[in-house]
Amino acid sequence: MRSVHEEFDVQSSWLIRGKYLIYFVSWVAFVGLTFYLLTRLRLNLLLLIDVLDVNRWARSAVHNFSFVILGLVGLSLVIIAENYLRTAVLKSLLARRVAITVGSVLILLVASLALHRFLLYLIMT
Repeated sequence: MRSVHEEFDVQSSWLIRGKYLIYFVSWVAFVGLTFYLLTRLRLNLLLLIDVLDVNRWARSAVHNFSFVILGLVGLSLVIIAENYLRTAVLKSLLARRVAITVGSVLILLVASLALHRFLLYLIMT
């Protein structure tokens, strides 16, 4: 004979609270990594402008608009990731989705750091 919890697939309230805590901590980590990534991308964009030797008016425009555009991209990524992680709590897909979201930002961050080194190498030579 199955219990009521097994029959209706009900989880304990402490388990659900723990999942929401993991969701919240992973979302905060995603937010921090995303905005750090966007600041790195902005620095890479400015280095790329130096490598390409763009005139000062275009450099100023890119410098000003990159802040706004990257900020909007970061904000939209955070909103999308929040929904993606929040819906995973009750579907029991939280571990997979945390790995996907945080892992993708970490991969992009490593690529950004490699691009930064490459651009510095091009400037120095």
